Amino acid sequence: MYQIRVEFSFDSGHRVLEHNGKCIFPHGHSYKAEVWLSSETLNPMGFVFDFTELKRALGSWIDKNWDHAFLLNSKDVELLNALATVEGSRTYLFSEENPTAEVMARQLFLQTHDLCGVAPNKVRVWESPTQYGEYSCTD
Repeated sequence: MYQIRVEFSFDSGHRVLEHNGKCIFPHGHSYKAEVWLSSETLNPMGFVFDFTELKRALGSWIDKNWDHAFLLNSKDVELLNALATVEGSRTYLFSEENPTAEVMARQLFLQTHDLCGVAPNKVRVWESPTQYGEYSCTD
């Protein structure tokens, strides 16, 4: 089995609604996302998938939607309204879900499939050097 891995870095803010600790407060992270693709065969160029194309498609989506944006649960009306008063602020809404590393990994997994036409093996989103959330396909 052939496998490739591509890494992306971006900075975002978020908060976790109804959290019993510090994550209830708005804060930010320097995130790292990893995307794995595999195949039993290679394409005519000798690739599982062209690194350049994968980085272009997903990197553009991350830059447009998540980089230097505030990632919000759609139920976080208080913070959404506050950010609406800040000129130039950017938000990305998760439909009634907290923007945890696990939820972000699933979203990036789905975006990889939509943008590149291939489902990754797994996606890992690191919110610090010591912790990550992961989403993977299961048979």
